[in-house]
Amino acid sequence: MSDFLSKFNKDKYDDLVNEKEDKEIKSSDNKKEQKQEEKVPQQKHEEQASAVEKEEPVYKKHEPVPASSSLSSRSGRRQDAEEEVEIDLDYRRKKKRRMWLLISGAVLACILIFFIYYLLVHVKVENFEGQPVADVRAWAEENDVEIELEQEYSMEHDANHVISQSVSEGDKIKKGKTLQLTSSLGADPEEVIPLVDFSEMSQEEAQIWIEENKAENLQLVTEYSDDIEAGGFIQFSIKDSSIDESEYKRKDSAAVYYSRGEEVFEKNITIPDFTGAAKEEVEKWAETNEIEMTYEEADSDSVEEGNIISQSEPADEKIAKRDEMEVVVSAGKAVVVPNFGGVTAEEAAMNYPDLNVTVKHAFHADVAYGTLISQSVEADTKLTNKDDKDVTVTYSQGRPYLHDFRGQTEGDLPRLFYEEYQSKGADINYIVKYVDSPEVKGTVVDMGVFNEFVPMTYTVEVRISNNASAPPNPPAFDEGPEDIYPEPGAGGADGLEELEPELGADESPDSLEETEE
Repeated sequence: MSDFLSKFNKDKYDDLVNEKEDKEIKSSDNKKEQKQEEKVPQQKHEEQASAVEKEEPVYKKHEPVPASSSLSSRSGRRQDAEEEVEIDLDYRRKKKRRMWLLISGAVLACILIFFIYYLLVHVKVENFEGQPVADVRAWAEENDVEIELEQEYSMEHDANHVISQSVSEGDKIKKGKTLQLTSSLGADPEEVIPLVDFSEMSQEEAQIWIEENKAENLQLVTEYSDDIEAGGFIQFSIKDSSIDESEYKRKDSAAVYYSRGEEVFEKNITIPDFTGAAKEEVEKWAETNEIEMTYEEADSDSVEEGNIISQSEPADEKIAKRDEMEVVVSAGKAVVVPNFGGVTAEEAAMNYPDLNVTVKHAFHADVAYGTLISQSVEADTKLTNKDDKDVTVTYSQGRPYLHDFRGQTEGDLPRLFYEEYQSKGADINYIVKYVDSPEVKGTVVDMGVFNEFVPMTYTVEVRISNNASAPPNPPAFDEGPEDIYPEPGAGGADGLEELEPELGADESPDSLEETEE
């Protein structure tokens, strides 16, 4: 078709048409001349024939026609037949129209071929705005289009979504060409976001605020709470504690907590019988099933230490997660603390080997000598191996009795007053007065009161010699009781009566220490 169209043009077409027309005209003229030549003898023949017919009678015999006449008649009939062929005067017009149809068809074919080719090498661009970049890349790969991507921050478009495109929707782009896209990086992470007071917002309002401000690192967390009703605000916290709320940026991790209310669990956990079981077994079961287990201890003569004596919930009952339960754990056999008021100090120290008894003596203005003043652990208290079994009992030494410290040196007075009185609960003190005396300097030569009972709080005047010229010969405190304790009748009847108890009191601590050793 293309070869035919290339060889064919208007000039050649006109030459062919003119040449054909000339041939047809010449042929028509020749035919007309021939017809005219044939018509002349025929007309003459017809005229002669008509004249003869007029002259001859009607009933004249028909004479045979010569052979030459038959030939001429056949020729005439042939000519008549040829004269009946009509020439189509629209032939030229039809032929021209056919030619134009061929040309139009060829042009349309070329246009169709070009259109198909255009469709094959071009693709229609869709509207990619707001779509994920991954979807656009898939489209580009399918349609053989290159993608050139630019990125920028945007509050209107999510990250990795198209903001704009270089070729508008509906336009075509040639395959192999580049489609330029601008995609979103999301909201600017370095932007400072003014925070609101979430405690005044509901959970739904907080979620809307987070979405509007593109605070993707601010998480909305719901958790169960036994104190705050469902939907109530619990707290707001920023992961980095060094960041102030006024400096919070979109990139900073934070969380706002709202309550889901009290968590309710189904009672679907079967309680075992823990009686006699080890405490470790109960602890493991409680941890696995998230049971709030409470452990109480009690002494037992029959259950081994560390094993379960009883449980608050019966065996084979159902319990829910987070429910409370209590078991009593054996602390072993207990020691009952006696009432030490019914025994002496010596008996208290010797008769209770299961207890660590410490016996002390103290002065008391109202409690008689040898009577129990106090004990550190109350009577009838049960102590197990996990308890402190140290028990301190204090017995009375009666009212404090002020001894005669004459002849002692001034340097011994602090020790004597502490050991004899202050360590035993009596606040007995002294004041020093220096006097002239033949005794060696520093010797106690007199006391305001001695060898007498005094109150629990008392201060005595002690007179000290200041004679620096006397020969050194200080009496020792333990040289004889006559220097310390009063002579018969010196302190009165009361002094003699109280002397023996004091000796017993002084001796009892030593005897007790020897017993404990």
